[in-house]
Amino acid sequence: MTLECELKYLDADLAKLSDRLKAAGGECLGRYFESNIVFDLPDRSLKEAGVLLRLREKQGKAVLTVKRPPEKPIPSALKVFEEIESGVDDFDAVKGALEVLGFVVAFSYEKVREKWRFMECAVCLDHLPFGNYAEIEGAEATVPVCAVKLGLDSNATTKKTYHALNIEYRSEKGLPPDESFVFSEDEKHRIQNDLEKE
Repeated sequence: MTLECELKYLDADLAKLSDRLKAAGGECLGRYFESNIVFDLPDRSLKEAGVLLRLREKQGKAVLTVKRPPEKPIPSALKVFEEIESGVDDFDAVKGALEVLGFVVAFSYEKVREKWRFMECAVCLDHLPFGNYAEIEGAEATVPVCAVKLGLDSNATTKKTYHALNIEYRSEKGLPPDESFVFSEDEKHRIQNDLEKE
């Protein structure tokens, strides 16, 4: 497993950050729509163990990912987890295989991601149905330096997952509980039109 370290920055101005990354010489790796399904066992034991089993579709490609906390805790200001990830040929076939093995869909989510390479970090500008976030992945010493360079507020960070942030958002807004967070059909259509124009 590879070790992944990241930190999310809240209430990000995505257009401004995109301009800053371009002006600073960042390498844009693309902007695309993502659809994700998270699987668990019926008793939600993967969630209880802090394990994520996810099937993602983006740009016509599918990726299967497993994330878990490190076996030995690592003190860090960043969110640290172990990750196994691989491309798969057939989204529907893998979904069916997981269901045959007893996994069920726990929730689904969508986002628009603009990904950059900058200062030895992966910088992701994420638009979700409930807000905009910047996620920086890299080394312990590199992520905060990258964030400062981009003008991000070090006091507006979180190690929480988007799943947890969605639950908090719905609670704060008085919305009924729903683990899934997907765009409305109208919003999805608008997003697809915008992406096609780029």
